[in-house]
Amino acid sequence: MSTLPLFPDHSFPFVNDVPKLRPYQTAAIHTLRERVRQKKKRILLVAPTAAGKMTIIAAIIRTSSVPVLFVCDAMELVDQCVEQLALVGIRNVGVLRGDDDRMNPNATVQVTSIQTLRRRDKPPAGLVLIDEAHLSASDSYTTHVFEHYKDSIILGFTATPTRHDGRPLGNLYEYLEIVCTYESLIKSGFIAAPFCYGGPMIPDLSNIRTVGGDYDEEQLGDVMRDVSLVGQLLEHWQKLAHLYHRKDGRPTEGPRRRTFIFAVNIRHSLDICERFSSAGVRIAHLDGTTSETERRRILKSLGSGDLEAVTNVGVLLKGVDIPSVKCVVHARPTQSLVLWRQSCGRELRPWHPGCRPGCTAHPSIQPLLIDHAGNIARHGFPHEDLHWALTERARPFEKKVATRICSGCYAYLPAYRRLCPYCDTEAPPPPPDDLPKESEAHLQALAGTPEEMRHMYLNMMVQVARTKGYKPGFASARYKQRYGAWPPWEWSEAIKYSFASDPEWQANYAAHVKLKQKIDAAKMAKELAKIEEPEKEG
Repeated sequence: MSTLPLFPDHSFPFVNDVPKLRPYQTAAIHTLRERVRQKKKRILLVAPTAAGKMTIIAAIIRTSSVPVLFVCDAMELVDQCVEQLALVGIRNVGVLRGDDDRMNPNATVQVTSIQTLRRRDKPPAGLVLIDEAHLSASDSYTTHVFEHYKDSIILGFTATPTRHDGRPLGNLYEYLEIVCTYESLIKSGFIAAPFCYGGPMIPDLSNIRTVGGDYDEEQLGDVMRDVSLVGQLLEHWQKLAHLYHRKDGRPTEGPRRRTFIFAVNIRHSLDICERFSSAGVRIAHLDGTTSETERRRILKSLGSGDLEAVTNVGVLLKGVDIPSVKCVVHARPTQSLVLWRQSCGRELRPWHPGCRPGCTAHPSIQPLLIDHAGNIARHGFPHEDLHWALTERARPFEKKVATRICSGCYAYLPAYRRLCPYCDTEAPPPPPDDLPKESEAHLQALAGTPEEMRHMYLNMMVQVARTKGYKPGFASARYKQRYGAWPPWEWSEAIKYSFASDPEWQANYAAHVKLKQKIDAAKMAKELAKIEEPEKEG
């Protein structure tokens, strides 16, 4: 084996010659090259769904100077890999799968599923690439990949570098490389953050036992098949699937978003399918027993718009690339962070009707996530970056923004937003105990000198103004009312600066103004009605 078997010693042609390669993809390949120089042989690469992992894989394969084996867990991923390799000029590829007519034992690039690999003679490979690498902790991968190819370089690719039960993968890989983050992809426009909604009623799961690290499927299915829950699923989808939000936050109507629905088990999925169908929705059902031909037909119909929705059981988690799907409805509570994130990632790719891939002439359709399973509360938003590691469980980064659910439309909002921008429902004011106390005794207990006491009182009034959405001048006015004089100039300037640099306070103030305008308009309408009433009598 050469000093650098993964790449040739000459220049890196793929990165320079193919403009489609994004900057973070180029950087990831160069970093990977350095890790190989450092003798790293088990590397796990992490990138969000829709970041273009298959493009990176194709770039690596194109520049490899040793035989390559690509292993995955789904037939759709086999086909995607072959198609991506063809796009970069690699057509001498062998496919190990049943009686596939693309079988070619002499090809230096072999593509297969782990299910096939464990039943076949292993092809030679100096480089092994594993897609959906969060599954590589299974016995099949351990025996037929990690042990059999122990002298080869093994690269794993995943959006969720953890087992289904949350345990890390440090026993398999020696280095973890973050290719990119959700935040960077959203800012660059490579993916779109979804509008997230909860459900009107979250089911009680307290009596459901845990089996294999997740809720017992049979018990969970019985709970989620409740007629009222399935009915709410339909009604909520009907209210939201056709609504789009303008820049000012106001909704506008359009065609229903094409939708994936995730169910608990087959009976639950069929119940959903029947309920939606009876309401006139063009919908189909998929599960693990659906034939390959029928599965392809259904997904093609969804992609073309002949179907509006597909409800499924564990099928649409990987190897599915239908950018026109812009809504995910989750009716499957899960304790698995992997299942949650893998299912929600399907809708994040930007897409606009009539646009070719990569088109930016029109704004893309906004993704919509309707979570009737309580998974956002359980695991966080699916597009929220987490701290990943090989030796510990995933955890959120610090300074997470608090959220609440609107009681009107069930949208997830920042907790500081008192007025929902989508339906104008106002959140109830915070309990009195949450507001600062104003008593002299309380101030004297906290402050020392009279000046400190006055300054503390002013700061308390600033907090009241911030919480209730009042102008910065509110605090100064209350100070004057209490002490008979305006606060010192530098204190007032500090309040103005605080307001100017505090988006939460500004948002609360805007909501307060909007609410006051509605109240004033209602009062004016009432007064006009009183004036006009005598005229009608006359």
